[in-house]
Amino acid sequence: MTDRAPTPHPAHDPLDTPAGGFRSLLVPVDLSPASDRVLGRVALLPLAEGARITLLHVIPEGLTFRAQERAEGDARTLLRAEADALARELPRSVTIHHAVRVGAAATEIARHADAAAADLVVMGRAGGEALRELFFGSTAERVVRQARLPVLVVRLRPRTPYRRPAVALALDDASRDAVITVLRVIPPPRPAVSVIHVCDAPLKALAYSSLHEDDIEACREARERKAEEELAQVLTAALAEAKVPQADAPAWKTRVRHGPPRAQIEKAAKKADADLLVLGTHGHSGVVHAFLGTVAGDVLRAVACDVLVVPPREAASGDTSSSSP
Repeated sequence: MTDRAPTPHPAHDPLDTPAGGFRSLLVPVDLSPASDRVLGRVALLPLAEGARITLLHVIPEGLTFRAQERAEGDARTLLRAEADALARELPRSVTIHHAVRVGAAATEIARHADAAAADLVVMGRAGGEALRELFFGSTAERVVRQARLPVLVVRLRPRTPYRRPAVALALDDASRDAVITVLRVIPPPRPAVSVIHVCDAPLKALAYSSLHEDDIEACREARERKAEEELAQVLTAALAEAKVPQADAPAWKTRVRHGPPRAQIEKAAKKADADLLVLGTHGHSGVVHAFLGTVAGDVLRAVACDVLVVPPREAASGDTSSSSP
C-alpha cells in the first residue's frame, strides 16, 4: 500500500469485460466521516481476481508550504489506516494503493483514473453538500466530464450488495452500456432490475376539436408497445455482449411511463424503492451537453438513492467531441 504516482496501466475499454468483476477502482476520499460509506460500498462491489483499488485524497491548492506539508502527512496517515481497514474486508488477491496529491480535485481524479485504467470511480457526497451541489459545477460533475468513466456516487449507508437496482433507459446509444454496467455491479444470483423508460405524452398539447380521447389513448398504447419491443431488444443485446447466460440474467421489471422524464423517473425509482439508480448519458452531443441541464442532471437532484452515471462507449474510449451545455 504505497503513496506514489500512479503506475500507468494499459488503456482499456471499461466495458471490455462486461460481466466480470471490476479490475481497477479509483476511490477519491475526502477523509470526512462520509468516507466510511464510500469504502463500505467498495467492500461490497464485485471485484475480479487480483483487482487493484486506489484510494486518492486531493489537497486543495493555496496552502503555505509548511501547512501543505502537515496536511499531506495527516492525509497519508489517515489513508493508510483506511486502506488497512478496507483490506481486512477484501480477498487477499486485491491490492490497495493510496496517494495524496495537491491540485484541482477533478483533474487529479481524472488523471489517476486514466493512469490506473480504472473501470469505475466510486465517490461520495463531499462535506454534506446537497446532491445538486455535488453534481452541478463541483467535483463529481467534473469527474464525469473529465474522466469519461462510470462514476458511482454513494449516498446510502451500505449494508448489503445492491438488492433493488433500477436503470433508466432512453433507448439511445448509451442504453446498452448502462445495462451492461448494471450486470457488472450486481453479480449472480442477480436481483430483479427495474427498467424505466419514459415516453412523451402524445398529442396532449394539441387542441384539435375532432381528436377524441380514444385517438390519444390508441397513440399512447402504440408508443408503449413499440418502447417495450425496443427495450426487449436492448436487454437481449446487452446480455449477449456481456456473455451472461439466460440462467444468470436478472428478472427485468419493465416500466414504460408517459410524461416529463425527470418526474417520471423519480416517481418510478421511488415506487421501486431503488437503492441504486443507473443513468446513461447521451452520446450524440458529448458528455458535457448530455449531463448538464438535461434529464440526467435533473434526476440527480431529486433521487435519494445511490446514483451510477454511465457515459456512452465512444466517450469512455476517448471521444472528446462535445457541444456547449
